[in-house]
Amino acid sequence: MSRDLPLSSPLSKILLSLALLSGPASSAMAMSVAPLLPTTPTMTLREALQRAIDSDPAVAASLAQRAADREAGVQERATRLPQLSATGTISTTDSEVISTPFGAGFQERYDGWNVAAELRQPLFRYDFLARGHRADAQDQIGEQAFIQRGQALVVRVAERYLAVLKATNELTLAQAEADAVAKSLSDVRKRYDVQLVAGTDLKEAQARNDLAQASLLTAQQAVASAQDALDETTGNGRAQLFAFKSSTALPALDSLDAEVWLTRARANNPTYQQAVAQVQLAQANVTSRRSEFLPTMDIVATHGRQDMSESRIGSKANNSVIGLELNVPIFAGGGQSSKVREAQARLAQAQAEQARSERELLRETRRLFREVETARAQSLAYQRAVESAQAAEQATRYGYEAGKRTITDVLNAQSNTVQAQRNLDRSRYDALLKMLQLKQQAGVLDAADLAALDTLLTSDSAPRA
Repeated sequence: MSRDLPLSSPLSKILLSLALLSGPASSAMAMSVAPLLPTTPTMTLREALQRAIDSDPAVAASLAQRAADREAGVQERATRLPQLSATGTISTTDSEVISTPFGAGFQERYDGWNVAAELRQPLFRYDFLARGHRADAQDQIGEQAFIQRGQALVVRVAERYLAVLKATNELTLAQAEADAVAKSLSDVRKRYDVQLVAGTDLKEAQARNDLAQASLLTAQQAVASAQDALDETTGNGRAQLFAFKSSTALPALDSLDAEVWLTRARANNPTYQQAVAQVQLAQANVTSRRSEFLPTMDIVATHGRQDMSESRIGSKANNSVIGLELNVPIFAGGGQSSKVREAQARLAQAQAEQARSERELLRETRRLFREVETARAQSLAYQRAVESAQAAEQATRYGYEAGKRTITDVLNAQSNTVQAQRNLDRSRYDALLKMLQLKQQAGVLDAADLAALDTLLTSDSAPRA
C-alpha cells in the first residue's frame, strides 16, 4: 500500500478530508492532515493513523469501493445525455428476377454495403427529475459509506493503540506486584528460618509468588497480542508508543447535554444518512416506474450511405434524417404495473429501515453518552480507591512489622493496591475510547481528536514487551 498511497498523495488527503472531515470539526481536521513522518522510533496516535492510511489494506479497499460507488451516479446521469451509435453491413446477394416490365428476368450476384450513424437526444421523460434525484441519492450513499469507513479507521487505530498502552501498563503493574511478592517471600523465609513465623505463612507467601509469576506471563502475552493487532493496522514493526501521563485529567466533552449529541447523530451519523438516502432513492424509483406508462419523445438524427451499384437495378444513396420520435406505451402484459408495486414495496421497506436505523442510532448514542459519563465518574472513584489502598497497605506493613498483622494481610493489601491501580488505569483508557466512539456515533469524529489525545502523552515512551 505504501507504494500506491504515500501520505502526501492526493488520495490520502481525499481520504482524510472527506472521510474524517465531516461535520463542524472540519477546519480543525484540515490543520492536522499534513504529513508528519516520525523522526524517532516513538509513534504518537496521529502518526499511527497516518501509518494506517499508508499501509492498512482496509484503506485501499475503501478507496476502491468509493471509486465504484461514484460510478452509479455517473451511469444514472448518462441516461439523460445524447447517445451516438453507428451501424454498418456488408452483404453478398444472390438474386433471381422472374420477369421485368422490359422483358425476361435475370439472375445476378452482387456485393453491397450500408453504413449509418444515429444521434439520439432524450427530449422528454417524465422521470428526468427523478433520475437526477436517484443519481444524487446514489452519490450520497457512496459518500456516507466512505465517511463511515474513514471514521471506523480512526476508532480502530485508537482502540488498538490504547490496547497496547493498557496491556503494557498492566504488565508494569504485574511486574511490580511480582517484585513485591518476591520480596515478601524472601522476608518470610528469613523470618521462618529464625522461627519468627509459622510454616503456613511461608506456604502462603510461596503460593502468592507462584500466582504473581503466572499473572506476569499472562500480562506479557497480552502485550504481544495487542502489539500484533496494532501492527496489523499500521505496519509499524512494533514501534515504541508514548504513554499517558498518570496525573493528566481526562478531557471533558464539549457538551454534557445528551440532546445535543442526539441532534448531532441525526444530522451526521453516516449509517443513518445512508438510510435517509435509501428512502430518497426508493422514492425516485417509484416515480421512474410510474413514468414507464407515459409517452417519451426523442430528437433523432441519422445519416447513412448505401452502395448497391453492382446490381443491375442498384444504386448509391446518401440519406440524412432529423426529426422527433414519439413512443407511446399501450400494453405490456401487466409487467409495468407489477414494477410499480415492487418499487412501492421497496419504498415502504426503505422507510421502515430508516425508522429502525433512527431508533438504533438514538439508543446507541444515549448508551455511549451514559458510558462516557460513567467511565469518567469511575475514574475519579478509582483514583480515591488507589489512595485509600496505598494508605491501607502502608498501615498493614507497619502492623506486620509490629507483629500485629500476618503476612497474608500484607499480601492482600498489596494485591488490593495493585487491583485498585489496575481499575483506575482501565477506567481511564475505557473513558478515552468511549469518548471517541461517542463522537463516531454522532458522526463528528476526525483525526483532530487523535491529535488532542496526543497532548496527553508523556515524553517517556511505553516500554516494549
